[in-house]
Amino acid sequence: MVRAQSILKIVDNSGGKKAKCLKVKGKSGLSHANLGDVVVVSIQSVKPRYKSQVRVRVNRSEVHRGVVVQTRRFYRQSDGKRLSFGSNSVVLINSKGKSIGTRISTFLPRYLRHLKWSKIGVLARGLI
Repeated sequence: MVRAQSILKIVDNSGGKKAKCLKVKGKSGLSHANLGDVVVVSIQSVKPRYKSQVRVRVNRSEVHRGVVVQTRRFYRQSDGKRLSFGSNSVVLINSKGKSIGTRISTFLPRYLRHLKWSKIGVLARGLI
């Protein structure tokens, strides 16, 4: 469960490390986000650039949209298993809904494939 002012970990290779949740989009009155929800985030810290080899797509204090892909709160799968992750994580997306990064460095829940985020599942390291 992610609320406003929560610190989120960025798990794609867009160049950001940490982000702060500013607003939960599309929940019509609810103030928390679960897996697959879109949030508006502000980039808090970025990965260091070594020379000019690393192409960074985001800068500090920019505002982007992101999809919540991991939460510390338990998520119940359809087969009865309960999943929780070590941190609240997000993948940055653009205004059209496509991922800014080209790789996702962690495992994601299969539940995201059944939502409209099947492209994010393809970029991930694996599905649980």
